[in-house]
Amino acid sequence: MADAAHIRQVYTRYPEMVSKGDVDGIVELYAEDATIEDPIGSDLHRGLDAVRAFYAESAGTVTMKQTGPVRVAGHEAATPLIVLMGPDGPGQKALDIISVMTFDEAGKVTNMRAFWSFDAIRPATADDR
Repeated sequence: MADAAHIRQVYTRYPEMVSKGDVDGIVELYAEDATIEDPIGSDLHRGLDAVRAFYAESAGTVTMKQTGPVRVAGHEAATPLIVLMGPDGPGQKALDIISVMTFDEAGKVTNMRAFWSFDAIRPATADDR
């Protein structure tokens, strides 16, 4: 069963794997029929092949960090993240995200939704880094 400790552990590992470009590790977090809606309102990515393709586009090209605690309620959780785009220094961009995941009984992610919009991309600050 996906308990709160397991869910928090996934959310600790997830940004690290995205930052390192560990697409295989990310895909391992997801259930066979998982869906991704990132950002909310965009096309739905369904199944492990689609999950792999989604992360292959950006994993390892951005830095993702958790910026607040994971809030767990039952089999769902939400946490704030920041994504840093571009090389460190002037010109680097930042995007604040709220990520929401749903987990199955085996502790695999069945659904990931990310709340953000392109108009929220902003210059990164020293505090973001």
